[in-house]
Amino acid sequence: MQLTGRQQAVLDFIIGFRRENGCSPSIPEIQRHFGIRSPNGVAGHLHALEAKGAIRRADRGSRRIDVMDEPPTPERVFSVPVYGAIPAGSPQEVAAEPPESCALIDEVALGFKPRNDCFALKVRGDSMRDAGILNGDMVVIQPTPSPREGQIVAALIDGECTLKRLVRMKGRWYLKAENPSYPELHPRADLVIQGVVRTVIRKLS
Repeated sequence: MQLTGRQQAVLDFIIGFRRENGCSPSIPEIQRHFGIRSPNGVAGHLHALEAKGAIRRADRGSRRIDVMDEPPTPERVFSVPVYGAIPAGSPQEVAAEPPESCALIDEVALGFKPRNDCFALKVRGDSMRDAGILNGDMVVIQPTPSPREGQIVAALIDGECTLKRLVRMKGRWYLKAENPSYPELHPRADLVIQGVVRTVIRKLS
Protein backbone atom coordinates (compact mmCIF):
# COMPACT_ATOMS: atom_id res chain seq x y z
CA MET A 1 0.00 0.00 0.00
CA GLN A 2 1.68 3.18 -1.23
CA LEU A 3 0.28 6.42 0.21
CA THR A 4 1.09 9.96 -0.76
CA GLY A 5 2.47 12.25 1.93
CA ARG A 6 -0.89 13.94 2.37
CA GLN A 7 -2.76 10.65 2.58
CA GLN A 8 -0.32 9.36 5.19
CA ALA A 9 -0.77 12.57 7.21
CA VAL A 10 -4.55 12.16 7.15
CA LEU A 11 -4.27 8.51 8.16
CA ASP A 12 -1.89 9.38 11.02
CA PHE A 13 -4.30 12.05 12.23
CA ILE A 14 -7.20 9.58 12.22
CA ILE A 15 -5.17 7.02 14.19
CA GLY A 16 -4.04 9.63 16.73
CA PHE A 17 -7.56 10.99 17.10
CA ARG A 18 -8.94 7.50 17.75
CA ARG A 19 -6.33 6.86 20.45
CA GLU A 20 -7.06 10.16 22.18
CA ASN A 21 -10.85 10.20 21.92
CA GLY A 22 -11.93 6.59 21.45
CA CYS A 23 -13.67 7.36 18.14
CA SER A 24 -12.77 8.48 14.63
CA PRO A 25 -12.80 12.17 13.67
CA SER A 26 -15.63 13.65 11.64
CA ILE A 27 -15.05 15.23 8.25
CA PRO A 28 -15.30 18.79 9.69
CA GLU A 29 -12.69 17.89 12.34
CA ILE A 30 -10.29 16.60 9.67
CA GLN A 31 -11.07 19.67 7.58
CA ARG A 32 -10.23 22.06 10.44
CA HIS A 33 -7.05 20.21 11.39
CA PHE A 34 -5.56 20.38 7.90
CA GLY A 35 -7.09 23.71 6.88
CA ILE A 36 -8.92 22.14 3.94
CA ARG A 37 -11.47 24.57 2.54
CA SER A 38 -14.09 22.12 1.32
CA PRO A 39 -15.51 18.94 2.88
CA ASN A 40 -15.17 17.44 -0.61
CA GLY A 41 -11.40 17.74 -0.27
CA VAL A 42 -11.49 15.59 2.88
CA ALA A 43 -13.87 13.15 1.22
CA GLY A 44 -11.42 12.78 -1.63
CA HIS A 45 -8.59 11.83 0.73
CA LEU A 46 -10.83 9.36 2.57
CA HIS A 47 -11.96 7.82 -0.71
CA ALA A 48 -8.33 7.37 -1.78
CA LEU A 49 -7.41 5.82 1.58
CA GLU A 50 -10.33 3.44 1.31
CA ALA A 51 -9.44 2.50 -2.27
CA LYS A 52 -5.91 1.64 -1.10
CA GLY A 53 -7.24 -0.48 1.76
CA ALA A 54 -6.03 1.80 4.58
CA ILE A 55 -9.49 2.51 5.99
CA ARG A 56 -13.05 1.28 5.72
CA ARG A 57 -16.03 3.64 5.87
CA ALA A 58 -19.60 2.84 6.84
CA ASP A 59 -22.57 4.00 4.78
CA ARG A 60 -23.95 6.03 7.68
CA GLY A 61 -22.49 8.01 10.55
CA SER A 62 -20.09 10.95 10.48
CA ARG A 63 -17.44 9.11 12.54
CA ARG A 64 -17.65 5.63 11.05
CA ILE A 65 -14.06 5.30 9.86
CA ASP A 66 -12.34 2.03 10.69
CA VAL A 67 -8.57 1.82 10.27
CA MET A 68 -7.34 -1.39 8.72
CA ASP A 69 -4.27 -2.91 10.42
CA GLU A 70 -4.45 -0.22 13.09
CA PRO A 71 -1.32 -0.18 15.30
CA PRO A 72 -2.02 -1.32 18.88
CA THR A 73 -2.75 1.44 21.34
CA PRO A 74 0.27 2.03 23.58
CA GLU A 75 -0.27 0.97 27.16
CA ARG A 76 -1.12 3.85 29.47
CA VAL A 77 -0.75 2.78 33.06
CA PHE A 78 -0.76 5.34 35.84
CA SER A 79 0.42 5.03 39.42
CA VAL A 80 -2.19 6.50 41.78
CA PRO A 81 -1.27 6.88 45.48
CA VAL A 82 -3.70 5.24 47.91
CA TYR A 83 -4.20 7.18 51.14
CA GLY A 84 -6.08 4.64 53.23
CA ALA A 85 -9.80 4.72 54.00
CA ILE A 86 -12.41 7.45 53.92
CA PRO A 87 -15.65 7.10 55.92
CA ALA A 88 -18.80 6.85 53.83
CA GLY A 89 -20.78 7.21 57.02
CA SER A 90 -20.25 9.55 59.94
CA PRO A 91 -17.27 11.89 59.52
CA GLN A 92 -14.11 10.90 61.33
CA GLU A 93 -10.94 12.72 62.28
CA VAL A 94 -8.09 12.29 59.86
CA ALA A 95 -4.38 12.84 60.27
CA ALA A 96 -2.02 13.71 57.44
CA GLU A 97 -0.15 10.54 56.53
CA PRO A 98 1.94 9.31 53.61
CA PRO A 99 0.21 7.03 51.09
CA GLU A 100 -0.22 3.41 52.15
CA SER A 101 0.51 2.13 48.68
CA CYS A 102 0.13 2.91 44.99
CA ALA A 103 -2.42 1.45 42.60
CA LEU A 104 -1.37 0.82 39.00
CA ILE A 105 -4.44 1.50 36.88
CA ASP A 106 -4.70 1.77 33.11
CA GLU A 107 -6.40 4.75 31.52
CA VAL A 108 -9.12 2.64 29.89
CA ALA A 109 -10.21 1.27 33.27
CA LEU A 110 -10.21 4.74 34.80
CA GLY A 111 -12.24 6.24 32.00
CA PHE A 112 -10.16 9.44 32.04
CA LYS A 113 -6.54 10.56 31.99
CA PRO A 114 -5.58 11.23 35.61
CA ARG A 115 -3.58 14.28 36.59
CA ASN A 116 -0.47 13.98 38.72
CA ASP A 117 -2.36 15.13 41.83
CA CYS A 118 -5.06 12.42 41.66
CA PHE A 119 -5.21 9.97 44.54
CA ALA A 120 -7.28 6.99 45.67
CA LEU A 121 -9.16 6.24 48.89
CA LYS A 122 -10.76 3.07 50.17
CA VAL A 123 -14.42 3.44 51.08
CA ARG A 124 -15.55 2.40 54.55
CA GLY A 125 -19.30 2.51 55.21
CA ASP A 126 -22.57 2.53 53.28
CA SER A 127 -23.79 6.12 53.32
CA MET A 128 -23.26 6.41 49.53
CA ARG A 129 -24.77 3.06 48.55
CA ASP A 130 -27.62 4.59 46.51
CA ALA A 131 -25.01 6.36 44.38
CA GLY A 132 -23.40 2.99 43.65
CA ILE A 133 -20.46 3.45 46.03
CA LEU A 134 -20.25 0.53 48.43
CA ASN A 135 -18.22 -0.44 51.45
CA GLY A 136 -14.85 -1.78 50.28
CA ASP A 137 -14.81 0.13 46.99
CA MET A 138 -11.93 2.34 45.99
CA VAL A 139 -12.59 5.85 44.69
CA VAL A 140 -10.18 7.88 42.57
CA ILE A 141 -10.24 11.53 43.62
CA GLN A 142 -9.25 14.51 41.52
CA PRO A 143 -8.53 17.72 43.44
CA THR A 144 -10.36 20.75 42.08
CA PRO A 145 -10.52 24.37 43.26
CA SER A 146 -14.14 24.76 42.17
CA PRO A 147 -16.31 21.65 42.65
CA ARG A 148 -19.81 21.78 41.22
CA GLU A 149 -23.07 21.24 43.06
CA GLY A 150 -24.18 17.62 42.88
CA GLN A 151 -20.71 16.14 42.59
CA ILE A 152 -19.59 13.44 45.02
CA VAL A 153 -16.63 14.73 46.98
CA ALA A 154 -14.06 13.82 49.57
CA ALA A 155 -14.39 16.57 52.13
CA LEU A 156 -13.21 17.83 55.48
CA ILE A 157 -16.16 19.13 57.46
CA ASP A 158 -15.15 20.84 60.68
CA GLY A 159 -11.87 18.94 60.55
CA GLU A 160 -13.35 15.48 59.96
CA CYS A 161 -13.26 13.60 56.65
CA THR A 162 -16.14 12.00 54.81
CA LEU A 163 -17.39 11.04 51.35
CA LYS A 164 -20.69 12.71 50.40
CA ARG A 165 -22.59 14.59 47.72
CA LEU A 166 -22.03 18.34 47.64
CA VAL A 167 -25.28 20.33 47.82
CA ARG A 168 -26.00 24.06 47.88
CA MET A 169 -29.17 25.63 49.28
CA LYS A 170 -29.84 29.32 49.86
CA GLY A 171 -26.21 30.14 49.26
CA ARG A 172 -24.88 27.63 51.80
CA TRP A 173 -22.98 24.43 51.05
CA TYR A 174 -23.59 21.18 52.87
CA LEU A 175 -23.03 17.44 52.40
CA LYS A 176 -25.73 14.88 51.67
CA ALA A 177 -25.59 11.11 52.01
CA GLU A 178 -27.06 8.74 49.43
CA ASN A 179 -28.64 6.58 52.10
CA PRO A 180 -31.73 7.74 54.04
CA SER A 181 -30.29 6.32 57.26
CA TYR A 182 -27.71 9.12 57.40
CA PRO A 183 -28.39 12.80 58.15
CA GLU A 184 -27.33 15.82 56.14
CA LEU A 185 -24.05 17.36 57.29
CA HIS A 186 -24.03 21.14 57.71
CA PRO A 187 -20.66 22.65 58.63
CA ARG A 188 -20.48 24.53 61.92
CA ALA A 189 -17.35 26.35 60.78
CA ASP A 190 -15.32 24.85 57.93
CA LEU A 191 -16.04 22.82 54.81
CA VAL A 192 -12.97 21.99 52.73
CA ILE A 193 -13.36 19.97 49.53
CA GLN A 194 -10.34 17.75 48.97
CA GLY A 195 -11.49 16.61 45.54
CA VAL A 196 -14.25 15.08 43.45
CA VAL A 197 -14.84 11.39 42.76
CA ARG A 198 -13.94 10.55 39.16
CA THR A 199 -14.01 6.76 39.19
CA VAL A 200 -15.21 3.95 41.45
CA ILE A 201 -13.23 0.70 41.40
CA ARG A 202 -14.78 -2.44 42.82
CA LYS A 203 -13.08 -5.75 43.46
CA LEU A 204 -15.45 -8.69 43.08
CA SER A 205 -14.83 -11.59 45.42
